[in-house]
Amino acid sequence: MKRRDFIKALSYIGAGSMAPLVGVRAASGAYPAAPVRLVAPFPPGGTVDILARLVSSQLARELSQSVIVENRAGAGGTIGADAVARARPDGYTVLFGAAHHAIAQTVYPALPYDIRNMVPVSFLGRVDHVLLVTNKLPVKNVAELIAYLKANPDKLAYGSPGTGTLHHLMAEQFKAVTGTRMMHVPYKGSSPALVDLISGTIQVYFETMPSALQYVRSGSVRALAVTSRQRSRSLPDLPTIAESGVPNYDAASWYGLFAPRGTPAPVVTALNGATARAFVNEAFVEQWRRQGAEPGGGNPDVLRKLLLSEVDRWSAVARDANIRVE
Repeated sequence: MKRRDFIKALSYIGAGSMAPLVGVRAASGAYPAAPVRLVAPFPPGGTVDILARLVSSQLARELSQSVIVENRAGAGGTIGADAVARARPDGYTVLFGAAHHAIAQTVYPALPYDIRNMVPVSFLGRVDHVLLVTNKLPVKNVAELIAYLKANPDKLAYGSPGTGTLHHLMAEQFKAVTGTRMMHVPYKGSSPALVDLISGTIQVYFETMPSALQYVRSGSVRALAVTSRQRSRSLPDLPTIAESGVPNYDAASWYGLFAPRGTPAPVVTALNGATARAFVNEAFVEQWRRQGAEPGGGNPDVLRKLLLSEVDRWSAVARDANIRVE
């Protein structure tokens, strides 16, 4: 093509038609040649949104390109995930994935995508949950809670930010391994559930560490234990559920970057490398830990193995508790 013909051809290409050229440039090693869209599939202000904005800021520095957080909330994180699954596989739309997406594969029977078919990019880390009770409940530790539940079956209620969420399944797992019974009260998010926990309308709640900290430190609610196998550096004096008499109980939120199926390997490598560099930046890691999160890292296979094991694990819990979201 002559130079004048090439320039003439370009003049007919609208801004919306540049996406294929961006994909070509990305695959050829020029990635990222345009801003990257990081889809946070939960509402602004929550743990996913907070962490996604920290990650986007650091990735922008590492990639020398804007990384823009887009909140696409709804249906337990599946609306945002579906949007990414359908996006052009060029690395310019990626998902801030979470444990909720492993659970969704079981509890949503008509899910239009499969998270296992998306491309794992980077494991971003874990966030502990805290077993909280209302101050109006006369229990001071996990053993006392179990004893109270067994003496009062189905008389206490636990909340969750929605049916089929990780909070919901953590509580069901706790019930199963302790042989206790509680009623489930689903809410539209954690904020209204925590309001009712403080008032005593519900009595038990499994909340993420970043959201729980302010309420625990203010004394608005009582923390009994953390859900992970190790104690949290955010609340180092708080025991784990496992060391409180429930052997092998270990559950936490986890987060990872996912790209649409078919994303070129060089793009995945570039994103993974940027994440790896972020997690050796002491200032960033300190910000991350201040939110109650433990840093991630590793190659994409780390995230792939975690995802597959979590799908299997929570599928069993959801099946045993007969949890489905129609």
